[in-house]
Amino acid sequence: MKKWIALFLCLLLLTGCGANAPAEEVQEESAAQTAEEVQENANAFGAFSAETLDGQTVTEAVFAEADLTVVNLWGTFCGPCISEMPTLGMLHEELENVQVLGIVLDCTDQHGNPDADQVEVAKDIMETSGAAYPSLVLNQSLAMIGMANFQYIPTTLFVDSDGNVVGSEAVGAMDEAMWRETIAQRLEMAAQ
Repeated sequence: MKKWIALFLCLLLLTGCGANAPAEEVQEESAAQTAEEVQENANAFGAFSAETLDGQTVTEAVFAEADLTVVNLWGTFCGPCISEMPTLGMLHEELENVQVLGIVLDCTDQHGNPDADQVEVAKDIMETSGAAYPSLVLNQSLAMIGMANFQYIPTTLFVDSDGNVVGSEAVGAMDEAMWRETIAQRLEMAAQ
């Protein structure tokens, strides 16, 4: 029995953090959307209040600070999530009209309260990766607007300055070229 459990865990690790479709497929599907479809499907991200790993309060007003906010859902256990952090950090610093906002999904206890030890793990991961963008701790406010309902991570949403989700989410980790292309597409959609 222990061998089967070990085999299952190994297979789970080899498949990433549950990503069911390569990011390229999601990106191609997203690129196929017309501006008209994006406008019809535009929906508000939702009102929230959450704390960063450093204890700063962030609300949906953060979206007004950039033309596009890349909202990246990640976990401390997720290798693909962590591997794309340096690129996201670089893009956050480099692109003037784009900001990155992380949401770390596994830093709370069973009652939804921040777990201090797990928050420290997440801080260490962010620091080691060189990612200087804010990362929110999943809380009830974020869960109420659906941020706890994604089946796979990393999952990334794109939000315009008015707080509307632009296009479909990207599932799976991406390299720098894919991030640049996806962000350029979402900026174009947001401008229409």
